[in-house]
Amino acid sequence: MSKSIALFGGSFNPPHIGHYEIARRAARRKTIDEVWIVPVYRHPFGKKMASFADRLRGCRSFFKPLGPKVKVKDWERRLGGTSYTIRLIRHLKKKYPRHKFCLILGADAYRERKEWKDFEAIKKEVGLIVFPRGKKSPIPDVSSTEIRRLALAEAG
Repeated sequence: MSKSIALFGGSFNPPHIGHYEIARRAARRKTIDEVWIVPVYRHPFGKKMASFADRLRGCRSFFKPLGPKVKVKDWERRLGGTSYTIRLIRHLKKKYPRHKFCLILGADAYRERKEWKDFEAIKKEVGLIVFPRGKKSPIPDVSSTEIRRLALAEAG
């Protein structure tokens, strides 16, 4: 059976209400059958992150209220090594040739696209859904970096 799958990747370190709202809005689209949340295994920019197992577990718990249309996947761990979106997309298109994939990005991630590996190839392989981020966006203006900073300040 053919499905329309929206891929939403990220470090999710930790997942937050902005991620939740993007996934919720994507899942509400009638043109999308499933939203796959895909935490990176090893960040291509060398970001320090909690363990993959902790982030995967956190995502499964955090996104669960969105229901069965939103699924957390461990594709990046299965692929191993550094996580590159183009590699994931090509792998999934081979594994699921009948599915149609698109990539969900926040506007903040989209602004960094020149730093991504083969972003032009990504655009040729899949459609893009870019959600606005920032103070004037309907998506809550939250960052994982700020959450970690506040948590450390609170703990210390």
